[in-house]
Amino acid sequence: MREINNLEYLEKTSPQALIDVLNSDLEQTANQYNSFCQLINDRLAIYNSLHYNHSLIDSGFNRRTRMDLIKNICDLNQAFDRLASLLNQSPFRQVDKGRIIPYDFTAWIDVGIKLTKEQTNDYIKQVENVLKELFDFKIKYRLND
Repeated sequence: MREINNLEYLEKTSPQALIDVLNSDLEQTANQYNSFCQLINDRLAIYNSLHYNHSLIDSGFNRRTRMDLIKNICDLNQAFDRLASLLNQSPFRQVDKGRIIPYDFTAWIDVGIKLTKEQTNDYIKQVENVLKELFDFKIKYRLND
């Protein structure tokens, strides 16, 4: 049972390609995140009302685009933080050699003056790593969607 991750990486650097990839990836991330939160609610009785709503990033590549991007990144980071906090307080904490290791789901990018392909791909990789951790959690506790 291997989850196929469909997050895309940027191959070209056109502004429209950047927005298209980020919109697609954030939508997929929202679906996976919300599915995971519902799954742990239903199957592990980790009751929660966590939900991440992706809002479309304006395609005009203007100030509005930048504000939309910042809002989405902040919202996703807060959603990941709330989920980590919830799991850290649950009976399903990570333990390594008898020590509790807190969950830390972090994905962050500095939306500076110029957003580069490398920065964007690094952010996508961070999000992908968090989604892999959620997938590994499901495998560990034998959860199926």
